[in-house]
Amino acid sequence: MPRALALMGLAATLAGCSTVSSVVGGGNSTPAGQPGYVTGFLGYVVADEPRAALVGRDVLSAGGTAVDAAVAAAFAMSVTLPSRAGLGGGGACLVYDRARNSTEAVLFPAANPGHASGDRPAAVPMMARGLFALHTRKPRRPFEELIVPAEQLARFGALTSRALATDLAAVAGPLLADPTARAIFTGPGGQPLTEGETLSQPDLGATLAALRVSGVGDLYQGAQARRLEELSPRVGGALTVEALRPAVAQVVPPLQVTLVSDTLSFLPNDGGLAAAVAAQAVAAGQAPAAGEASG
Repeated sequence: MPRALALMGLAATLAGCSTVSSVVGGGNSTPAGQPGYVTGFLGYVVADEPRAALVGRDVLSAGGTAVDAAVAAAFAMSVTLPSRAGLGGGGACLVYDRARNSTEAVLFPAANPGHASGDRPAAVPMMARGLFALHTRKPRRPFEELIVPAEQLARFGALTSRALATDLAAVAGPLLADPTARAIFTGPGGQPLTEGETLSQPDLGATLAALRVSGVGDLYQGAQARRLEELSPRVGGALTVEALRPAVAQVVPPLQVTLVSDTLSFLPNDGGLAAAVAAQAVAAGQAPAAGEASG
């Protein structure tokens, strides 16, 4: 039976991690915190990008919980699939605690700064604070440790996945028109990276290193926050430290639906409501009306 379950809805991404109560740790000489510490079946990780899934799997193998794996996989996806799960975005998660038989929703949507201006207004980046809040729900590995794989992928490069290559090709026009994006996401021929080409992001690696060393708060009220405020107008944004500082994640009860003897939990947002309606319709033997389950 699953001991903990974390589902991450990151932009268009759905990732899931699960550990099992029968996991045995320390069955060999591998220390806790290193892949291979757990012996036997350790659970599973599902993600939209393969390297992020492998990062999450390694965290489970090192003795981490599903929450630890979800946090590490999300940070990894901010490097390997930034088109859907970048640090500048946000997300939402459902976390099940078997010991308490309870489910919580962690909400951290990218927030409106409240005074956007220019032709490219930027939302308040919520990913880092959201993942920090998620990590407070049944962690076992240190938060800083979970950033390291993503930091290394950014600093030393990662192979472009099919998912990222597809996303880059879909926005080739705007991508090639932006000098900063073009420098990162195009290959030697000046075209968007294709599957198997190396994606290097040393600046993102430095940002992740700062999060690891100085803490998440630095991005919202420290040196990184001031740097964001300084750079934002150059790209048409209007982020300020005053807008960043109060932006925090929320931990709230989920939307729940009881079907016979089972209770299903959904995110308390429009998408979760649509999914709950669809689940009730299916349980009643009815097909949802056209458009009823979208959102």
